[in-house]
Amino acid sequence: MTTAIPTFSKATAAATILLVGSVSWALLGAGLQVLSTLQLLIPALAYVLPIPWISYGKLAPLTTFLFTYGWITSGFLGVLTILIPRISGIPFRYGRILGSAAIIWQVAVLVGLAEILWNGSTGLISMPFSRSVTALFFLSFIVLGTGLSRGLGRSWKSGPLLPRLYLLGALIAFPLGLGTAELLLRGGLAPGALQIMMQFVWNSFVHHLWLTPLALVLLFQLLPVLTGRPVGSLSLGILCWVATITLGGWIGNSLASEGPVPSWLQSAGVVTTLLLGVAVWGNGTLLKPLLEGKWEECRRQVALRFLAVGLWSYLASYAWLAFLALPAVRQTTTFTMVGQATQTLLLFSFYGNVLAGAVYALLPASRMIGWPSHPTLTIHFWFSTIGLTLIASSYALAGFFQGLALNDPGVPMSTISSYLRPFLCTVLVGQVLWWIGQLSFSTLFFASLLKLFPSVAPVAIFPVDYDEQPQPVRQGQH
Repeated sequence: MTTAIPTFSKATAAATILLVGSVSWALLGAGLQVLSTLQLLIPALAYVLPIPWISYGKLAPLTTFLFTYGWITSGFLGVLTILIPRISGIPFRYGRILGSAAIIWQVAVLVGLAEILWNGSTGLISMPFSRSVTALFFLSFIVLGTGLSRGLGRSWKSGPLLPRLYLLGALIAFPLGLGTAELLLRGGLAPGALQIMMQFVWNSFVHHLWLTPLALVLLFQLLPVLTGRPVGSLSLGILCWVATITLGGWIGNSLASEGPVPSWLQSAGVVTTLLLGVAVWGNGTLLKPLLEGKWEECRRQVALRFLAVGLWSYLASYAWLAFLALPAVRQTTTFTMVGQATQTLLLFSFYGNVLAGAVYALLPASRMIGWPSHPTLTIHFWFSTIGLTLIASSYALAGFFQGLALNDPGVPMSTISSYLRPFLCTVLVGQVLWWIGQLSFSTLFFASLLKLFPSVAPVAIFPVDYDEQPQPVRQGQH
């Protein structure tokens, strides 16, 4: 009698397509981001390069779109396509269909890119694309989400529970939020102030019910595996999961400006943000002990190094959101560059570092490659970290100075602009450094896929892949 060893190689093509797209969109977005900052610093560029489709009004929403849906989401889906079969023990089927869905996701990002460059953004928060792009995202997600949901199968008592819970919440939140936003915002069902509220809710869904749970799937799965330590309290983890899924959709209302948004809704957003901060502190209580005394391992393992920075960025991002939710702070920072600081912390520092760590940890398990000991690993980490620190701190300081000046009627707008210029210079330096870090990573990434470097043994955090056909094993063989 024989038993079959499960194969995970059918998802390799889909994962490769998603990760290649993620790296490519990150490089393009980084270049366009530098160009948009240059336009703020040097307004004369609009006259030197009078090209309408690279104006700041189009580049700003375009870079956010590319980073959110092209870089982070595509990357998360790629690494989860590698990870989920390994924690569930259930291999994917129909590899060609998964690969086609991955291509459709990249086509959707490409169509959104062309639409924003040609016609401009729709003006909707976190939805600057048209209905056709929404349809493509839905079509791709139906296939990819169905494949990822296989990780929820078999017994809930077997394998890690918290990653499955966060995956379940994310898989439900994305289509629910995107479908509801499409109906209410473009279907004419949310007129006036209700439409503004729905935009804030949808923005919260994207970040706090879709991307944050996916990042937590990776943190709760990979950190225990890489450090060899289990998560402490399952009951505390489940309580934090309930709080995250319940409260995550309302955080955006705490940052709503005074005006058409009712004051009670803003107050509810403030309370929600503070309560969610407690849940984040609980998750930090579970995850931080995994890294205690592991600094030497962080130096040796680039994957663990990025995941550690991602964990601290997770705590810093939601502490920052809780601080901004305070009424006095919110009134000062409304309509300032503090919003860009928040985006940098969440999108780049938290999600980006977790994604990089997951790629370093999981790609060898899928492609049977090892990351060589190469200077680009160090360049990627330090240039990205230093660049993000400069960007976030500069935007935060610029936003506070800008808010204080805007609240003083005696300060003219020309003086406010002069306040921002030094901070924008340091932002530009940080963006260039981060771009160099991504270029270094992309060089290593594509060269490793093409096996241009000498082979290095991968970190064995999961069993290696087997051939496409299951291999028979005699009963009783150990």
